Amino acid sequence: MSLGHQLKLRTQWWLILLVASVLVIVLTADRTMLRLDNAFYDRLLQLGAPAPGQSVLMVEIDDDSIARLGRWPWNRGIHAALIDRIKAGQPRAIAYDVLFTEPGDPAVDALLAGSIAAARPIFLPMVPPAPGLSGVAATPVLPIAPVRQAASGIGYATIDPDADGVVRSATVAAGPVQHLMALAALAATSPATPADHPAMSVGARLIPFGAGGGHWPGVSAAAVLAGQVPPELLRDRVVLVGATATGLGSRYPTPTGSVMSGLEIEANLVNGLISRTMIRPAGMPARLGLGLMPLLVLMIGLGPWRRMPAMVVFALCAGVVVAIAALCLLVWRLWLPPGAALAGLAVAYPLWGWRQLAVIEQFMRVQLLRLEQEPSILPRVALVGSVKHGVAGTIALLHAAIARNREMQHFVADRLDQLPDATLVADLPGRIVMANAAAHRLFTTFGHTIIPGATQAQALLSAVRLVGSGNPVPFPPEAEEPATHEVQRDQAHFYLVGMAPQTQADGQRAGWIIRFVDISESKAAQRQRDDVVQLLTHDMRSPQASILAVLETAPADRIAPVEASAIRHYAERTLRLADGFVQLARAEYLEYTLEEVELGDMLIDAIDDLWPQSRAKAIEIVTHGEEQMLVMGERSLLTRALGNVIGNAIKYSPDGTTITCTLTRQVRADGSAWGLCTIADQGCGMDEDLRARMFERFARGPVGLGPKTSGAGLGLSFVHTVMVRHHGVISCETEPGKGTTFTLALPIKD
Repeated sequence: MSLGHQLKLRTQWWLILLVASVLVIVLTADRTMLRLDNAFYDRLLQLGAPAPGQSVLMVEIDDDSIARLGRWPWNRGIHAALIDRIKAGQPRAIAYDVLFTEPGDPAVDALLAGSIAAARPIFLPMVPPAPGLSGVAATPVLPIAPVRQAASGIGYATIDPDADGVVRSATVAAGPVQHLMALAALAATSPATPADHPAMSVGARLIPFGAGGGHWPGVSAAAVLAGQVPPELLRDRVVLVGATATGLGSRYPTPTGSVMSGLEIEANLVNGLISRTMIRPAGMPARLGLGLMPLLVLMIGLGPWRRMPAMVVFALCAGVVVAIAALCLLVWRLWLPPGAALAGLAVAYPLWGWRQLAVIEQFMRVQLLRLEQEPSILPRVALVGSVKHGVAGTIALLHAAIARNREMQHFVADRLDQLPDATLVADLPGRIVMANAAAHRLFTTFGHTIIPGATQAQALLSAVRLVGSGNPVPFPPEAEEPATHEVQRDQAHFYLVGMAPQTQADGQRAGWIIRFVDISESKAAQRQRDDVVQLLTHDMRSPQASILAVLETAPADRIAPVEASAIRHYAERTLRLADGFVQLARAEYLEYTLEEVELGDMLIDAIDDLWPQSRAKAIEIVTHGEEQMLVMGERSLLTRALGNVIGNAIKYSPDGTTITCTLTRQVRADGSAWGLCTIADQGCGMDEDLRARMFERFARGPVGLGPKTSGAGLGLSFVHTVMVRHHGVISCETEPGKGTTFTLALPIKD
């Protein structure tokens, strides 16, 4: 993307962050998202709500009490008797949520006041002033003087539902006046009021309603008066007395999903105050922090420095907001409304995506128009319709560019397939991008399947080795210029591997073009020509010239025994040389007739054929190991190969030494079984230079380290050829003066 487009995108990033931040601040301040916040709160509260406590008991003035004790309002003597009954159970505190604001019979009022005084601590309600009024209407309505003076305290007992009608909170203290339930909770917890007690905090607190919306345990007031409630049920509890009968007590929906009476809501409030599980609404700084920090993280994750998918970043930020809100509520009893934070994320995410797509669309249009104007070697793809502006125009240009790219790919692939040599196109890391038909055919014979985008060039190049050194082909080339290497698959397959760098239009390196040229036939022809020249000019000509020289210098009438011996020697040398060439040519070029043969039998045959030579030098040949190992091979060639190795061991070993032949079976990591024939002598050994070229033609044994021997240097070349054509391996371990060990390995017939 151009620098101008990047600058434009970053400017819009800052603008979107600013706009979304202002939105979060406004939504946090005016509680616009209250409905969403309440929905989250109600759901989370049900996950972590405590079970109803055992410290609070409701004494309900229910329908049964009205039916048994008479119509409401009751005579205050009944209230006095009910208070006496409750006091007899020795509760911690009594909150008697019944108004006594009108004077009645003085004697009865005095009786009630006496019962209240005897039941301390007991707390009575008052009628708080209506909000927003002044004068007399702004004065609270208190209980009558005798009752008020006898009570331990007076508090308000109002219940204020939220805007949606659900009761979630209660104001436990409003200035010097406290809630009736807060007074009861204070009396139940400690005789002295702790300074940090929740009831002393001014303002609203969220009520921790019981789990699952279950109803609070309670007893009927009529049952208490009748003595049907055991005193143990009242002992050490905070007893709440209030009306729940139909038409008397108010009922409200709660966050638990159930409808509760006012007395039951007060029971949950008292339990929360006593157990210190009241939920505090978070302050403005905490709410702003929850709203702005995830927004900043989201914009950083979505911005020009993005390292993760946009949807993942959005989902993570939203999940963190919900998790923080849930953790604060369930663990620390702090309510952090997540609505404003989620709204900020929901606005910033699509807004930034829209602006990002708009800038990208503009950039793509400029680039596609520039591409459309560039010359092409292929016929141009006509634009769909006549659209030139807007998103539809960009789509038309993109369609034309994609079609043009496909045609170019087809053109390149078609021309690549027409090349006779195996050609590969690799990217910078070495993955094969394209391969022509010749390459697929070639590497199929090597046992490799080329999969564009998956196959590595290094894996394909490992199928061949550099001629001479046997090292792997270096990739990528060390030099910047094109490189050519002569490689071989085996003794019969040679290739020229050319690697040239591939560059882009701007000159940047894009990858490599690798070509394999088969030069096996030319190498074979050259090798045969060199062999014939060598044969004719040296090894064949020299013995014949020696024969002629002997014949010319010998007496005409007869040939002396010495001369006859010399003639015989040179003639035999010529025959051995010719036989070596014939056998090597047969090993290299004739079609093998494979049969099931026993490796040990062939070893014994080779040893028997060489018995005269070993006998002449008093060399003992011993065998060890497996008795039977079947391989698929050409018996005569394998026997001769074993004989050549043993013959060399006899030839280069001192008199009276021992040659050890060992047959072993080996199972390799891939599960294949191999038969190994190890031939070790006690000869003079070889130096590193000779060891490196021992399998080449005309390579002779050591000179100066052991006995002088005759030969053409074709024996080990013959052995190597036979082993390769039988899919076997020949290896050598040797040191000057410490003998030589050859190991011939052949796959065992399954």
